[in-house]
Amino acid sequence: MRLRKRRSTGRLAPSKRKRRKNSHLAYILWTVICLVTIITSTYPFISDYQLERKQAQAIAKYDRSQKYRTTKDYLAAFYRKSSRQVVSDPFSKQPKKKASNQVDVAQSELETIGLISIPKLKETLPIYNGTSATALDNGIGLLEGSSDLAGGKGKHAVLTGHRGLSLHRLFTDLPKLKKGDKFFLKVNGQVHAYQVDQIKTVLPTNLRYLQKVVGRDYVTLVTCTPLFTNTHRLLVRGHRINYHPQNFYQHAGLTSLGKAVIIALSVILGVIAINISGHLYYKKKGRNRRLRPR
Repeated sequence: MRLRKRRSTGRLAPSKRKRRKNSHLAYILWTVICLVTIITSTYPFISDYQLERKQAQAIAKYDRSQKYRTTKDYLAAFYRKSSRQVVSDPFSKQPKKKASNQVDVAQSELETIGLISIPKLKETLPIYNGTSATALDNGIGLLEGSSDLAGGKGKHAVLTGHRGLSLHRLFTDLPKLKKGDKFFLKVNGQVHAYQVDQIKTVLPTNLRYLQKVVGRDYVTLVTCTPLFTNTHRLLVRGHRINYHPQNFYQHAGLTSLGKAVIIALSVILGVIAINISGHLYYKKKGRNRRLRPR
């Protein structure tokens, strides 16, 4: 007597359906984890890249606008816009009275009045007129009440910048500067060189190191310290020296976008490797289960 083969109904056994459903859920979960990891790990670098683009555009626009501008024109514009002010801490949380030479970012775009290049930090940043929140979020601000960028004996310009702001560099690496290091200012197509001769850490109320000195040409770079605590101010002062032509524009090598791409690729490859390892493990486990004697 022949035994008839039982026809398959095309339906999976409940246990197989459950395993397939679980595998689909696991795949979706891994996909979500991959996307969230990529977004959270690359967002700071994408944000940094956007700022780099803004700064590059500001630098290029400033260079174009300075081709036919003289120092005399710059000084006339500076003093026409400036009001009589005394030097004060730019990072103070106390509300400040708006000055006539402070950028009104709600009504006009930021005004780039110069560029600063710091070779040791591999940075070239735009300098904005004033220390409004938007100015310091996008670059370096010229402190109200300090001297102009044209320099000269008896002048002391104060440039302020944030540290650790949403991972934007700005003045984050300023503590790396040592006595003898140089930085450069570009204003009206001319480059002025300064050499660091004094580094001080002071309370926000101690402003005596920002005052003008007769017969001296100073520029002081100011930022908050310690990082994220911001209880003190780091003052890095430089005195004017002779400028010997060199490459003014500095770059830190790999851009923030490049870093973001590398991190994203690393995360993707890592997740793929984990998925392959998991697939091979469960495949081997299933094969061993089928070969096990019943």
